[in-house]
Amino acid sequence: MDPLFLDKYIEGALFDVASNAGIPLDQLKFVFCCLIAYPLAFIFSMIPCKSQGLRHVVGMAIGVWFAFFLIKWQVLHSFLTSTIAYLIVKFVDRKISHKIVFAFAMIYMSASHVYRMYTDYMGWSMDFTGPQMILTIKLITFAFDYHDGIIPAESMNSYQKSMYLSKVPSLLEFYGYVYFFGGFLAGPAFNLKEYLAFIDGSLFKTAPGEKMPSAVLPTLLKFGQTLLIGVGVVLNMLYPLSYARTDEFATTPIWFRCWYIWVGAFLQRFPYYFAWNLSEGSCIAAGIGFTKYENGKAIWDRATNVRILPLEFGQSLRDVTENWNIRTDKWLKHYIYARVKSNGVALTFLTSAVWHGFYPGYYISFMTAAAMTVVARNIRRSIRPMFMEDDDKTPKPTKKFYDFVTWFTTSWMLNYCMTAFILLGGSYSWKALSSVYLIGHILIVLGYVLGMVVRPPRRKTSTTQETKKTH
Repeated sequence: MDPLFLDKYIEGALFDVASNAGIPLDQLKFVFCCLIAYPLAFIFSMIPCKSQGLRHVVGMAIGVWFAFFLIKWQVLHSFLTSTIAYLIVKFVDRKISHKIVFAFAMIYMSASHVYRMYTDYMGWSMDFTGPQMILTIKLITFAFDYHDGIIPAESMNSYQKSMYLSKVPSLLEFYGYVYFFGGFLAGPAFNLKEYLAFIDGSLFKTAPGEKMPSAVLPTLLKFGQTLLIGVGVVLNMLYPLSYARTDEFATTPIWFRCWYIWVGAFLQRFPYYFAWNLSEGSCIAAGIGFTKYENGKAIWDRATNVRILPLEFGQSLRDVTENWNIRTDKWLKHYIYARVKSNGVALTFLTSAVWHGFYPGYYISFMTAAAMTVVARNIRRSIRPMFMEDDDKTPKPTKKFYDFVTWFTTSWMLNYCMTAFILLGGSYSWKALSSVYLIGHILIVLGYVLGMVVRPPRRKTSTTQETKKTH
């Protein structure tokens, strides 16, 4: 059967479903690809690891078909950028090639965002920019990992030692990595070394017989979790955050405005949770989601991109960032933050904002979050010791009060920041945040002053320590 005919047949059937259900066709096509990835992933896992070439070709072919089905000939953007990045790494001096790839990938990504804003301002439609964001991370990590291969072992940190590349991969290996269907649409972005270990089977060296353990149960559990998350997606439709930018919203009681921003932004995360969990399930089914075999149990969290409960009950923005878009956070942590000499927090948040695009809401959100991170660190240093015993490890009974306040503040501030991220436009963001009198920004200023004024209590010195000092 003609593949193009098959595409048109499937798209026609999905169009009928979308029309009857009132769901945007692009979103339904995306979910369809994520769902069909499950049986394809199980079939892929049956290909023996000794047939590495076949595994590369099959994984790549499925990924390319997904891309063509969703964005048609825009798939050429990924082919062009990945090919140029490969040639830079292959033929440019290894000492500088990573910097050139970083600049090229980020500039191309930025130009893509500008184009998207020009053609579909404030809109949502499936185009190449989504997969291109994932690809940008892949290309940058690939170039940096290859550069790290010339750094002396004693100068590398543990992460660099685990991910560095000693040689440039073959074209088959590279394109297999670029287009592997697991995570191609919504992430996560794996490192090349992880992908190659998955293809040749060395990823499973800690498992019995050094073979991929059964992924049926963990895949079903992840799929079931995704269905539960779908309830939050439906509730999100009942609390559209766009209401916060209306004139009517500004006339409601202040308590309602604060509550609505908190709940509305919270529910806005569920579509992300849904997409990431759906993608993670197919990665588990294929095997690339395997991490290690420990205490007689297989751990499947390599493809985990979000940990919902630790994120929603986090007591600091650090807890949030470590559990939200986890693989992107690792990229920012290990390839941006760890490699700049000063202003690491600000530059990391700025890189994240540019990677997302150029809507003013992104910059309002990320710069507010950066200020919040610095202030929260100062407060933790100054205030937290008051709720801890002298050993700084044992919590006092009042520590529960501190934990509740830090959770509540972090949760509300997270949703306050995310409001601008979701509304995108500068005027929309200002209207929503000013409707609650910029409380979040006021809290940041007050927190900064508090962190400067309050000093942590002086610890009592133990008798043993005092004795040592006198001798």
